[in-house]
Amino acid sequence: MSIIGKVKNFFAMEEEYEDDYDYEYEEQQQQQQQQNQQQQQNQQQTSKHAREDFNHDRNASKQKLVSLPGGASLTSKVVLAQPREYAEAQDVADHLRAKKAVVINLQQMQIDQAKRFVDFLSGTVYAISGDIKKIGTNTFICTPDNIDISGTITDMLFEEDNSIKRW
Repeated sequence: MSIIGKVKNFFAMEEEYEDDYDYEYEEQQQQQQQQNQQQQQNQQQTSKHAREDFNHDRNASKQKLVSLPGGASLTSKVVLAQPREYAEAQDVADHLRAKKAVVINLQQMQIDQAKRFVDFLSGTVYAISGDIKKIGTNTFICTPDNIDISGTITDMLFEEDNSIKRW
């Protein structure tokens, strides 16, 4: 070793030992790459099996489909109401908004309040695209848009009730 080499060595300017760090780093990178490749292969196989299972389930469920007449809701509720004052109109409107049909008997109300009550319900029914029908003397049925009214009961009642004053 020359004098310059000894001086460099003395002041630690030249490395005498060989660094193993680079070799360890390269080995770690190779191991990580191998692990990543294995994970990708496992994910591809898993997703392939999942797709096959999904397609199998989907095909099996297509064979089990049954259409039900009447749509999604199987039960419809009808609420009977006999209000005594106009303030109860909002309760009836809440039932209509909840998709429930309401039969209202207005015989216990004064005529002017009953008219206001029917006007309020007419607006409510219009807002929810429903229907309101008179089914008897001072008796109405209000339905939301998911319920249809059919029949001719009102025609028969009007023929029988000619003597009763209508409002």
